[in-house]
Amino acid sequence: MSRLARHFEMFENVERESDLLSGSKLKMIQTLFEGLCASLSAAQGHDANQALERKVHALLRAQRILKGLQSTLKQDADASLASKLGPLYGYMAERLWRANIRNDSDALNEVLCLTRTLAEGWQTLTRPATMRFDRMGQPATMSPGHGFSFLA
Repeated sequence: MSRLARHFEMFENVERESDLLSGSKLKMIQTLFEGLCASLSAAQGHDANQALERKVHALLRAQRILKGLQSTLKQDADASLASKLGPLYGYMAERLWRANIRNDSDALNEVLCLTRTLAEGWQTLTRPATMRFDRMGQPATMSPGHGFSFLA
């Protein structure tokens, strides 16, 4: 790794850690999902390049991050959210195990797809709510991130 690349990596680590220390639980979850997506994407790349040792390392990191996400559910006051996400995280962990032990690319792709969907869902929680209007001035639809925002 070049000296410049190491400096960029160090900067990203410091930035991520400062976000976690100063942020909320929501920011922590979003950061974990970013790391999970990065690890799974790296594992895909290593799989394509036949770099087995690096792929295993990336998958093990992804499994640790997924365990971190599971631990956030135990602290969550919303039992219904935990009861829905808990089994999904367990399924994802099982698929990651399969991707690692049996070299199953389909399992890896499935977990990455699920991770991206979940990450997108968590990201929408921090976007301001917006409302779109039709020509008659009536609300047309409610959707985060689209339409006119009423926030200053």
